[in-house]
Amino acid sequence: MAKNNLLAPEEAEKLFSELDASGVVASDRPASDRARFARRARSAKVDPLSGDDPSGSHVGETISRTAIACIVLVLVLVVGMQVAYGVVRRLNTANLSERVDIETVSHAMESGVEWGDGFTQFPGEFVVDEADERAGVLEVSVTDVTSKNELELLSNSQIQASALSTNALLNEHIDRVVYNVFVLVDDAGNFAHDRFFGFVKAKGTRRAMLTFVWTKDDSSVSNYIDWQLRIIGMDDETTAKIQEQVNSVSSLAAPTGIAQGEIEDNRDELRREQLLHGTEIFRGGPAEKDPKDLTEKGK
Repeated sequence: MAKNNLLAPEEAEKLFSELDASGVVASDRPASDRARFARRARSAKVDPLSGDDPSGSHVGETISRTAIACIVLVLVLVVGMQVAYGVVRRLNTANLSERVDIETVSHAMESGVEWGDGFTQFPGEFVVDEADERAGVLEVSVTDVTSKNELELLSNSQIQASALSTNALLNEHIDRVVYNVFVLVDDAGNFAHDRFFGFVKAKGTRRAMLTFVWTKDDSSVSNYIDWQLRIIGMDDETTAKIQEQVNSVSSLAAPTGIAQGEIEDNRDELRREQLLHGTEIFRGGPAEKDPKDLTEKGK
C-alpha cells in the first residue's frame, strides 16, 4: 500500500474519536460522516491496538529489535549457565582437596573432579563408605553400568580412581584412597547396561570386579612423597578375558614391523653368503681366496 495512505498518529486519533463505545460511528452523526469514516478506514492501514504507532509503519523495526533481543538473551543465558556450571565443579574439586568428609566427597562424585584439561565423571550409582580425615582414609564404591567388557571397565575405572585419588591425596590429612568397582551381570555372566539413554536402568546381580588402592607415604630419608597403586581383583579369569580382548583389538591393526621369523631368515642367509664368498667382502676389503686355489699354490 502506498505511503500516502498511512495515517499519522494525530490523524488516526481524530479518526477513531468519531467511534462510540460499541466501535461504530455514532448513530447521531450524519450519514455523510459515517460514509466518510468508512472510506478513510478502508484506505488507511491502521493498528488500533498500538498507542505509539497506530498506523503500523514501524512494525517491521519492532519485530527485528525483538528478535535480536531474544537471540542475545538466549546466548547470554547459555554462556552464563556454562560458566556457572564450571565454577560449581571447580569449587567442588577445591573443597575436596581442602576438606574430605561425606558431604564434599558426595558432591565431587556427583559433579566430577578436575583431571588434566577437563573433568572426570563417575558412575551415577555410588556410595561413600568412609571419608575420615582423622583416620586418613577415603573409600568409595561405584557400580559401573556403561563399560562393555572387562578391558573397558579396567580403563574407565583406572582413570576415575586416579582422578579421585589425586584430588584427595592432595589433602595433607588423607593417606589412603580405596576405589571399589562393581558391575551388574546377567545369568550368563555378561555385563548389564542402561538402555535408551539411561531411561531404562540395568538389572542384574551385583558383582565385585576391581579395587584400586592408592597410598601416600612420606619418605624418612628425603623430602619426597611416595604414591603407590595396588589393583585388587585381577584373578586369572579376569586377566585372561582382558588379555583376550586386548589381542582381539590388536589383531584389527595391520602389522607395521618385521616378524621375528623374517629377521632370523635374513641372518641365516647372510651367514651362508659369508661362507661362500668370505667375510672380508662384507667389510669392504678384498674377498678371501678360495681354499682350492690356496691348495694348488702350496703345491
